[in-house]
Amino acid sequence: MRALDLKLVRDLGRLWAQGLAIALVAAAGVMTLLLGVGTLRSLGETQQAYYERYRFADVFATATRIPARVIEQVAAIGGVATVEGRIERRVILDIAGMDEPANGLVLSIPDIGRAQLNDLHLVEGRFPELSHDNEVVISSRSPRRSGWGLAAS
Repeated sequence: MRALDLKLVRDLGRLWAQGLAIALVAAAGVMTLLLGVGTLRSLGETQQAYYERYRFADVFATATRIPARVIEQVAAIGGVATVEGRIERRVILDIAGMDEPANGLVLSIPDIGRAQLNDLHLVEGRFPELSHDNEVVISSRSPRRSGWGLAAS
C-alpha cells in the first residue's frame, strides 16, 4: 500500500495543472448549481408574494351566463375561501394612429371597493369612481403581447 501512495503523490506532482483544472471545473459546477437553486427559490417566493398581494385566484371558470345563486352555491363548497363573478368581453378597439384595429379585453371591476380576487396592480393614476360612468383602467402595453387591455368601470 505504501508504494501506491508514493506513486499517487508523484503523479499528482507531475499532473498538478490538470488536477487544478479539474478542481476548478468541479467548483464552477457546484457554484452554478447553488446559484440556480437560489434563483429558482427567489423567483418562487416572489411569485407567491405577488399572488398573495393581489389575491390571485387558484381556480377559474368561464361560462356564458351564471346566475347569482350559482356563485353563492360555489361559495358554500367546503374549502372555498372567496368567490367573485366578473363580466369579461373581448372587443375590437379603433385607436387613433393605429393602422389596424386593436384587440382588447374588457373586465368588470366592483362598483364599491377593490376586487376580492385578481386585484389590479395600479402603476399610476387612480381607480374609477362609482360616480363617473365614463372611466376605465387601461393596462400598459406588454412586451410579450400586442394590444391594450381595458378594465371597464
